[in-house]
Amino acid sequence: MKGNAGPAIGVDKKFCWKVLPKVSRSFALCIQMFPKPIDEEIMVAYLLYRVIDTVEDCGASIETKKEMFGKVLLSMAPEEYRDGLVNECRNELVEEIDATYEEELLENYDRVVRVYYAQPEKIRKAIFRWGKVMADGMYEFLNRSIYTIEDQNKYGYYVAGVVGYLINDVLYYNNIISAKLRRKLKVHAKMFGLALQKVNILRDVAKDIRQGRRYWPERLIQKYHLTYETMCLPENRKIAIKILKEQIKDALKYLHSAMYYIVSLPKNAVRVRIACAIPLFMAIESFAKCYGNEEVFDNTKKVKITRMQVYAILAKSMLLSVFNRMLVGWFYESLGKEVPVPEDSPLLEIKARK
Repeated sequence: MKGNAGPAIGVDKKFCWKVLPKVSRSFALCIQMFPKPIDEEIMVAYLLYRVIDTVEDCGASIETKKEMFGKVLLSMAPEEYRDGLVNECRNELVEEIDATYEEELLENYDRVVRVYYAQPEKIRKAIFRWGKVMADGMYEFLNRSIYTIEDQNKYGYYVAGVVGYLINDVLYYNNIISAKLRRKLKVHAKMFGLALQKVNILRDVAKDIRQGRRYWPERLIQKYHLTYETMCLPENRKIAIKILKEQIKDALKYLHSAMYYIVSLPKNAVRVRIACAIPLFMAIESFAKCYGNEEVFDNTKKVKITRMQVYAILAKSMLLSVFNRMLVGWFYESLGKEVPVPEDSPLLEIKARK
């Protein structure tokens, strides 16, 4: 049935909201802040994209991953829900894809897809469009490494920039932003997604290397005569910090663009502003902890913000969401005085820095 998945859809929606914090506690906080029906639209998109991401991260062969990317997209492509198609995809996901905390999500993939088909047609098409870009891009990077900053940006676009595009589209389809503002903010929406991904790449480098993931540009590492095998060695920390500084400098412009996206949203879209501010300021606090911090390269340490910092970010996001100058002031304060302002920062037009 087109745009509908039967009378049990309410149960399926409850499951989706229940499993969301199990696959991402931080994003669950943000998504729940969006107003209805945007919260549900972004929630189901996030779960579907999480399935795609789980396929990318699993230990299956590249050919198996390619096949599963295709089957996930195929289950989302028809104009109406197809039980046999979706169940086949669910069964193969459970059988072929090794997962940890995403296992429950894969086992109930059919429930997520039913909720997807309960969304308006324009929303479904946007979710599918950007999901396809994500899956195609992930497959591209299964076959090649991240050698340059440009490669890292391209990979970041596939896994996170497209999510920024999706949010921009969803806000437009729900009449939160105009067509003109949608066009103006498109590049900043992409940069918003990339900003969050860039910070994750900074913070998780030691864990990623340990798990065989290589997201820092190999050319940049080679520039300092190190390799992925030697970069995290204690005796190389002083040199590794120089590589970190270059990655931080690159990430900074994306954070500025993400902040500009938020302050450009209509002030009456309070819940949307709050929902966008929370993940950005969580990323900024993590970014600040990475700045000049040798623990980034320590496998035994985890660079993360405290629970109290999370609570503070939630409170301040709610309090300051409609005050642009105060939001930007908080942004600069969180980054720290030692962090330079990019010359081309779009925030320079907002006279908020003291």
